[in-house]
Amino acid sequence: MKLHSRHNSKKRNQPAILKVVLISLAFVVVALIAPTIFEGVSRVVLYPVHATHEWFRNSQARLPMYLKGQADLIKRIAELENELAIASGTDLTSQRLYEENVWLRQLLGVDENSRIAAAVIARPAELPYDLMQIDKGSDDGIKEGAPVYIGIDNVIGVVSHVTPTYAFIQLFTTPGFTVTAFISGADVVATMEGYGSGVARVRVPQGIPLAVGNLVYIPGIHPGVFGRIEYLENRPSQPEQYGYIALPKPVSGIHYVAVAKDIVTPSTPPVIEERIKEILTQALLINTNTLNLASTTIISTSTATTTN
Repeated sequence: MKLHSRHNSKKRNQPAILKVVLISLAFVVVALIAPTIFEGVSRVVLYPVHATHEWFRNSQARLPMYLKGQADLIKRIAELENELAIASGTDLTSQRLYEENVWLRQLLGVDENSRIAAAVIARPAELPYDLMQIDKGSDDGIKEGAPVYIGIDNVIGVVSHVTPTYAFIQLFTTPGFTVTAFISGADVVATMEGYGSGVARVRVPQGIPLAVGNLVYIPGIHPGVFGRIEYLENRPSQPEQYGYIALPKPVSGIHYVAVAKDIVTPSTPPVIEERIKEILTQALLINTNTLNLASTTIISTSTATTTN
């Protein structure tokens, strides 16, 4: 019984093996002929695309020429826009350098040999407030006690400490710093004291016509414009009134300064009086260009009237 069973099982397995062999042979045949089939199908499908591309590239017909001209025009426009952007950037750089050159000339004053330009490398809050550090020192001619400017005549402080490669500037707004000031408009000499945070103040007795906008000068320094009174504290019950002056620029916005090569020398009353007279004389000067224009207008009007 067992022998008969094994024989029947072998007969049943033969068709399954035959199916596997036939399927394998079919896959091999398909794998061999598939590239040829796919290649033929691809040629048939892609031929119109290839033909259209060759026609567009090589044809001299109006449509391909027009489309190619449009494509070249768009490409050229993009190139010109890029060149324009580069040229515009160059113009902006030139303009910036020109304005910086003009500004540095103004910073150094009329006589460029009398001042040294320096960059501010540290300021509050890196340093105690109303103190700045510059990148020039004694090796560059900086001297302790030299006045420091941020304009032609706008003095903001003095050099307080010098090393060979850098120096520190003490601003007039430093708390406890006092200096004699002249207030134009009120035409009075007063003591200006540092108040801190970029602000100084002057105090004068009641009754003196102190006003917002009055210019404040440091007559011991020439030139010595410090700023304008921006706020008044005037209480009738107090014997004095205060005028507050802020720096022309916030300390955080001061990036360059000009340091005078000569130090501040102690001023005597006659020297200060002479400086005050000079300030008052300048305040009385009239713009000659405006005067000539007005005179010309009057003469022309008179002439026209006489002619008529």
